[in-house]
Amino acid sequence: MTGSLMPVENSDLRNEVRHLLAEPELREELNGIWRTPPHGECPVPRLTYRELGRRGLLAPHWPPEYGGRGAGVSAGAAVAEELALHGVPDSARVNTIDNAGTTLLSFGTERQRRRHCPEMAAGRVIFSVLYTEPDAGSDLGGMATRAERIAGGWRLTGTKTWNATTANARYGICAARVAGGGDNAYAATALFVVPLDHPAVRIEALPTVNPEPFFTVHLDGAEVDDEALIGSPDAGWSMLTEALGLERTGICFAGRARRWLDQLVRALEARGGPGGAYELSRLDAEVTAARLLGWRAVADLSDGRLGAAAAAAAKWWNSELAQRVARLAWELLGPQGSPAFPDLMVAVREAPGLTLAAGTSEMQLSTVVTDLLDGGDPWEEPI
Repeated sequence: MTGSLMPVENSDLRNEVRHLLAEPELREELNGIWRTPPHGECPVPRLTYRELGRRGLLAPHWPPEYGGRGAGVSAGAAVAEELALHGVPDSARVNTIDNAGTTLLSFGTERQRRRHCPEMAAGRVIFSVLYTEPDAGSDLGGMATRAERIAGGWRLTGTKTWNATTANARYGICAARVAGGGDNAYAATALFVVPLDHPAVRIEALPTVNPEPFFTVHLDGAEVDDEALIGSPDAGWSMLTEALGLERTGICFAGRARRWLDQLVRALEARGGPGGAYELSRLDAEVTAARLLGWRAVADLSDGRLGAAAAAAAKWWNSELAQRVARLAWELLGPQGSPAFPDLMVAVREAPGLTLAAGTSEMQLSTVVTDLLDGGDPWEEPI
């Protein structure tokens, strides 16, 4: 195994984030964001994001010319973990910074980067990711959305679903099939920047138990120009895999698990006794270990050697663990909850989706097993 097992603490950066989140105006926004979310929109803490962005903290690992601090991947992971530990809704940040932003920085043209990345890092523009489809789920090998070449651009036709932040987003990164590829389900995949206010784009809300709403996006022959294409039209699959790297370290999920477990312990202590003491002790050890696994993945990602199987293992364990913490909280506290666990209903409603985000648990396990059967070492396989 390579790299350090200990988390890179970035203590100065963490203290800066904590100090900012403690400011009264931001605390007021964060304390109320789950109570009265905008109808049909995601609970995006816009003021908090913009204040983070103003200080280069929303994407500290990005180069300064694009709104970051040039501080490295571990800095981005440290901020992501702190936001999760403080209960900050992060779908907008993950989709905009970790997914769409990473894609543009790594594969976009300089014009695309200059146009979009500074606004993203400043918290002024939100992106959605349009990957998942009704009949394909997490397996994009079954993707049916098509991109047809036309004079001066492309015509996109298809349906994407389970998309978060879409009602708040200005753009989406859309995956679509282009001509070619033969029998290879993952070849000839292209990525496009699509304005979501396009007249041929229709957005519908999906009713779910998740505290953040999801949406279905219909692309009814939406025409975009050549500047919308990211990278080459046959490299979309490799771009998608690389862009999911930071999210699949599981750092955000580990942060949620720790926040929820700590709130659960306080709630039980307030009741006069730590009911379920054995299970709580076991989960505490697991959350600590899961965080280390996530930070191991961050270290390897920073060194450019995080393999797909290692990332899948970290994401699987952290997301499944967060779900188990939420389930135990519900079993021990019940629907009446506790004032010491203000996040209980958010946790119970959000936890199932954590095992779906960035690829389902089943897909993560399939990735790990396939790699092991091929004789690989999950911690030695380069991306």
